[in-house]
Amino acid sequence: MKQNRWMAIMLAATLLVTACKNNFLNEYPEGQLNEGNFFISTDDFKQALTGAYVPLRGAINPTRGTYEAGSGINNIAFFMDEMRSDNTHYDYNAKDRGGSGYEQLADFMDESTNGVVASRYQAAYVGISRTNVILDRIETINFQMEEADKKMIVGEAKALRAHYYFDLVRHYGAVPLHIHEVKAVSDAFLPRTGADSVYAQIIQDFTDALALLQPPAAFPQSGHITKGMAATELALVYMTRKRFADAVPLLQSVTQMGYDLLPEYASIYDRASENSRESIFEIQYKEGTEGLQGNLIYRFIPVTPDTKAILGISYNNSDGGWNVPSDDIMAAYEPNDKRLDASVAIAEGRLDANADFVPEKVVSVVNYPGPPAGKVAKRFIRKYLHPPYTTVNNTGDNWPVFRYADVLLMLAECLNEGGASGEALPHLNRVRARAGLPAVSTTDQAQLRAIIAHERRIELAFENHRWLDLVRTEQAIPVMTAYGTYMKAHYGYLHPSSYNVNNNRLVYAIPFREMQYNKMLVQNNGY
Repeated sequence: MKQNRWMAIMLAATLLVTACKNNFLNEYPEGQLNEGNFFISTDDFKQALTGAYVPLRGAINPTRGTYEAGSGINNIAFFMDEMRSDNTHYDYNAKDRGGSGYEQLADFMDESTNGVVASRYQAAYVGISRTNVILDRIETINFQMEEADKKMIVGEAKALRAHYYFDLVRHYGAVPLHIHEVKAVSDAFLPRTGADSVYAQIIQDFTDALALLQPPAAFPQSGHITKGMAATELALVYMTRKRFADAVPLLQSVTQMGYDLLPEYASIYDRASENSRESIFEIQYKEGTEGLQGNLIYRFIPVTPDTKAILGISYNNSDGGWNVPSDDIMAAYEPNDKRLDASVAIAEGRLDANADFVPEKVVSVVNYPGPPAGKVAKRFIRKYLHPPYTTVNNTGDNWPVFRYADVLLMLAECLNEGGASGEALPHLNRVRARAGLPAVSTTDQAQLRAIIAHERRIELAFENHRWLDLVRTEQAIPVMTAYGTYMKAHYGYLHPSSYNVNNNRLVYAIPFREMQYNKMLVQNNGY
């Protein structure tokens, strides 16, 4: 996935609407990609497939160093999946109120006009459209394609389409279900399809992908979707639908595919460990000039006029202060948990004459006594920090979507929900042992359910799982209501109507612009 052919791929993958079929010209201009001279070789399909991965990450403008609007899910997912939860909040910046739309997501005050909500929705449908083109066109090719190539292309495309729809249905509920290339205006506008039908399509696509894909051939992996990813995410789909028994054999199959835990938790996030044995699937980033880089660490560190002490490069960072580890999650770490130091750090510094925070060093959060007199300390996520960086807004840290530890905890949860609590313990305790924590021995189902949920929170902290786990386990309303009560008691800038967490807020609004474009859409309740 980290290859220098993305410009051609991006162009190829934009062939989402066919040209006029009654075109009186039979010859196409040389050097231009169009329906007449693309999708005529296996390499064309492989390039289009790579383009279908792009909405997972997003395309960055090499000149401005900013992500194109609506171009990627992962670059904004933390606003909706971590900051919506009790894991993280934001560092309130009274001097700059330009980020209020982001704050609204954390405070449960977002509306249908929220730009992040719209960008994620748009990016998912861009990915779906690209996979639909591939899947429809590959059935009408007039050249010989190797069977192994066709299985790989179709398998990955179906898994990607399922992934995008799973992202949509979990965040927005019922959504329009497009499973073919859009060739006419009438095809483009559909009403919302019931969530049950969307889930049925997701399950069918992942099931088809499982029959076509192979386990990882070697480690490190290429970054492409494998049978392990399809099995893992399909299991999560079943868990979301409370079909725990259906998830168990899928998760057990993943344990036989060569994956394993890395010995040290901190090493999971090292650049040298990308696509390792612990990785089931991760979003690929590449530092450089091709527009494939990331910059999320800039969003996670504090706002500061000089990032030198944190990033190793000086930059006036006005985009930071987001996804800040909360008091609540800090209190949730058990004593001696090795994951704390690997996950969270402290930037210690001072306030300058303009009352701007200037970091002076990064220190460990473990047993931190508080800042010395005259100093200021700010927490931030450490997992994605790997200085020194040499170019501003240009990092190559991949983002974990599914890890083997996640599989073990999912399997433990499913076994416990199925009444096999004793069988769940070894999988849970493997994860705890790496963290340096004692084994759990209880087989009381209710107690073990809470322990596994807590373990998922800590093990997968800041990897965009927490909010969706709370919704899936029907804990979002009680947990976030209690958390909101605490937050409003401690932070005076929060509006009295914030954290009104109810059933309507378990999904986000259908974006306002989509409602304007497509008059067949009906808005979610409460928006």
